[in-house]
Amino acid sequence: MISNFLSNKISPFWRIFIILTNDIILLNLSLYFSYYLRIEYFLSISSIINVAIISTIIFLFLFAIFKIHKQYFRYFNTSSYKIYLKIYIIFGFLFGVYVLLQSQDFIPRSLILIFPTFFFFLLILDRVVIAKFFQYQYKSNKKKAVVFGFNPIISDSIAPDINIICFIDDKKKNKRRIINGIRILSTEEFIKNFFNDEINLILIENKTIFHKSRNLLRNKIINNKILVQNISIIKNEISFSSYFDFNFFFNRKNKTSPLGDIYKNKTILITGAGGSIGSNIVFQILKTKFKKLILLDNSEFNLYNLSIKIKQKVNVDFNLINFNNKNDIKKILTHNNVDIIFHAAAFKHVPLIEINPFSAIKNNFLDTYEFMKLISQYNVPNFCLISSDKAVRPTNIMGASKRLSELALTYLDNLKSNKTVFCSVRFGNVINSSGSVKPLFQYQIENNLPLTLTHKKIIRYFMTIEEAANLVLNTTKISKGGEIFLLDMGKPIKLYDLAKLMIQFSGKTIKKNGYGDVDIKIIGLREGEKLYEELLIDEKSSESSLKYIYQSLESKISNKNFQEIYSNILNSYKSNNIKFLKKMLKGKFINYVSDK
Repeated sequence: MISNFLSNKISPFWRIFIILTNDIILLNLSLYFSYYLRIEYFLSISSIINVAIISTIIFLFLFAIFKIHKQYFRYFNTSSYKIYLKIYIIFGFLFGVYVLLQSQDFIPRSLILIFPTFFFFLLILDRVVIAKFFQYQYKSNKKKAVVFGFNPIISDSIAPDINIICFIDDKKKNKRRIINGIRILSTEEFIKNFFNDEINLILIENKTIFHKSRNLLRNKIINNKILVQNISIIKNEISFSSYFDFNFFFNRKNKTSPLGDIYKNKTILITGAGGSIGSNIVFQILKTKFKKLILLDNSEFNLYNLSIKIKQKVNVDFNLINFNNKNDIKKILTHNNVDIIFHAAAFKHVPLIEINPFSAIKNNFLDTYEFMKLISQYNVPNFCLISSDKAVRPTNIMGASKRLSELALTYLDNLKSNKTVFCSVRFGNVINSSGSVKPLFQYQIENNLPLTLTHKKIIRYFMTIEEAANLVLNTTKISKGGEIFLLDMGKPIKLYDLAKLMIQFSGKTIKKNGYGDVDIKIIGLREGEKLYEELLIDEKSSESSLKYIYQSLESKISNKNFQEIYSNILNSYKSNNIKFLKKMLKGKFINYVSDK
């Protein structure tokens, strides 16, 4: 459509140029005919050139101040009239001052009123005509929208292709109000009447209001492919962003439990604190009455990002060090009475680790084992290892390295001299983590790239970062030593279904037969990748005393068996012998599965 081209297809520079040229032509025509209305004959251009130049300069100033180019292609409304009224008053005043200061050139004093009035009449007429043209262009594809949360700016400045049916707001002052012909309904009134309307767009300005009725709307939203978007209003400017709540669209219950006072007056150390899981553990601890937080990360970028997000800097230490640096760790443990350690630092990206196997073996197993030994020497009361579902019958080096770290933890917990209570937490994919498929899909959708999927039938367990971090934190309530805890992740989800939903709720369509916005491309399973993931090795688990947390009942490794495995893995690492490494990983307890 022409309106789409004018609004979106041309560059900002040419858009401003077109608008400015149009307005300057209107200004000079207005000036010329204003002279004619006053003196009743047409003057030569040269006789009014000075006045034209000065009035153009005044308008250019106001054009820049009020950003008129941003108003031009919008739906012309009450808010727009107010802006143009301000411009009219200021322009008239400045032009009047100029006229009154002139002593040489003859300028009729009545021009002070006639010219600004005539110009702004033409300017507003121009805008109204454009707006009507836009409305005509959009008429056939106009979206019927419901807005959760009331803001008058939305009714004034919404795009012309959106027809707002009603606002949803529970404030008493808005009850039964009608703004610009649009009803404001309570949540209760909306639920009673919604299903009678053919809605194809839901806009969320207030998430709290939306959450009151969203479960009732879920099936209608998905089955009727109703687009859901967030609205943000900054400096009277409306912006839209996609809405995708994982638990909502896959009908999952939020799996969290209150933390209570378990971290009251505790000193907590977190490795990999700048990562996805580590940082969310930090944010949730910050809400408790902790004594001190010691945050470790070897990434300056991650630690910096974390630091600017944390407003509370008191009793929070940021340490740009690696957990495998024994001297630095000893200093921290010597000067701080650490109560609990969460070890979230790890190499996790499967394809990258497949081509750097010994980096993962060193970081995820050998260095982690040495770190845990050091912790036990300082008698830190509690240690929690963040593991992975990929540790179960691993088909990749990443999973095998995490399984090795689980075995090391079990071994250390078996030692009678050890006073540290060790536990491990095993769970699957975290939906918004840096290594998750969702951010990748989001990037691909935003850039109209094909969504790359390794297999149409591939399934994964998912949970949100907030859920995973919360349940990890809760394991310290029940850990007695040596446990491998499992998190209840619900039913596994097809990545193909996730891809389709994310495309739909970005406002785009799946490409079929060359038509549509975004394609889904099957690229084949990557090396080390499974069609499905598991959480149990021996298929046995028991419920814990806390909801959503289970304990694996798999066989524990003996001290002798672990020492043998450790020795073999260490030798393979030192000799850089990948064949020997994979052979050792295929043995009992690790159960590595590989085609090579």
